Formats: sequence, structure tokens, C-alpha cells
Amino acid sequence: MIEAIKLTKVFSKFTAVKDLSFQVQPGEIYALLGPNGSGKSTTMRMLLGLLRPTLGTARIMEYNITSNPEDAKRVMGYVPEEPVLPERLTGYEFINYTADIWRIPRGEKREKEITELLTLLDIEDASNDLIEVYSKGMSRKISLAAALIHRPRVIILDEVQAGIDPRGAATIKEIMTGLASQGATILMSTHVLEIAEQMCDRIGIINEGQMIAEGTMDELRAQARGQSSLEEIFLTLTGGPDMQRIADYLGEVT
Repeated sequence: MIEAIKLTKVFSKFTAVKDLSFQVQPGEIYALLGPNGSGKSTTMRMLLGLLRPTLGTARIMEYNITSNPEDAKRVMGYVPEEPVLPERLTGYEFINYTADIWRIPRGEKREKEITELLTLLDIEDASNDLIEVYSKGMSRKISLAAALIHRPRVIILDEVQAGIDPRGAATIKEIMTGLASQGATILMSTHVLEIAEQMCDRIGIINEGQMIAEGTMDELRAQARGQSSLEEIFLTLTGGPDMQRIADYLGEVT
């Protein structure tokens, strides 16, 4: 389980996240949505132990990420929005190195696990190429493979499907759905609202660091006055484009 309890993060005089609380249960895929600068990445970094909350508590399973970070991180897998990878390693070497970090015993079982992940994500043919030649999509795929190699019980994905082709995105969707059905707890952020609508059991929408709506699609529709699509719900709750300014601009261009 993932639990945020009244999380607050203040940078100097700027409050990035304010009094934010939500839970993600085992077997659930939860999307955290919001406009740019709304506090999504800051929230994820606090849950991961990369940022210390100014106030509040973050728990991964039964572990407090601040007071018991090693045990909490041991059960997590994480793919950041912009993976920083060792470019002079091949994809296979990177996953193998990650498996060493997790102290997964070398041998046939580990080799089989690595091969299965590479094949599932359609990167087996490129696994012996240096990471420096990988595209953005390939880098995300190899990061995901490394995040899953130790079979984490909690998975946090920050825009993991950005830059990935439709086939790869569909593969990731099926993998995450399958892991959730086996009891994994999955938290993801995405700007592709269609992905969140199709994949996720529940969705939380934050704006200016605060939760403004949360629930299933039906619950969100009720909160957004019956809007049907997630895009319509999102724009209703967070504020859509300023149509008058757009019209004024287009008039000036004309």
C-alpha cells in the first residue's frame, strides 16, 4: 500500500504541496493527474524518499519512508520521468548490474527473468547495444525492465509511457494490469488522459499542490457535473483554456 498523510512541501516561500492525503491499495492502479507545476513530481519524490516532507507522513507498505527508508525502498520499483542511465553500458549490462544491486542470485533463474523482461518490452534485439544510442522510448523501456527485475510490490511510474510507440504503450498497460491483478500497488502520473482513463481503478487530480478531486471515473463525473470524458472532467476541475485570449490572439494574427 502507498499512503500519503497530510503531505506538505515548502521550498523557501513557495508551497509546492499542501496537506495532501490519499491511499493506493494493493491490487490497485492509481493515477495522479494535474497541470504542469501542480505538485505531482514533488509528491512522488516525497513518497520515494528523495525529498523530505516539510510536514506530514509518507508510508510504503507499513514503512515510514522518512524513518525507515531502506525497508520502504526495498519493496519499490521506480521509473522517473527523465531516466539518467549509464550510457557506456549495454541495456543487458545495466539490468544485470541492477540485479546485482538488489542481490538477486546469479544463475539460470535470473538470466531467464532478464530475458523475459527484454522480450516482453521488445528490446531484446537492442540489449547488447550501448545505452547511449537508445531513443527516448528505448531508454524508458530499459528503465522499466530494471525497475521490475526484483519483482517489487509497489511500483511508481512518472510519465513512463511518454515517447513510447503505441505497441510499447499497450505492452506496458498489459504488464501493469497483470501485476496489479497479482496484488502489486501501482501509482502513476501521466499527461495522456486516455491512458489514465483506460488503465486506472481510481484517479486523483491535484492543482496548486492540493487534491481537488478523487475517485473512480463515475465518482469524478459526479464531481464534475456529469462531464463524460476524463479530458472534460480535468478541464472542468482545473480550468480550461482561456478561449477569449485565444480568439483575441487569432484575430490579431489575422
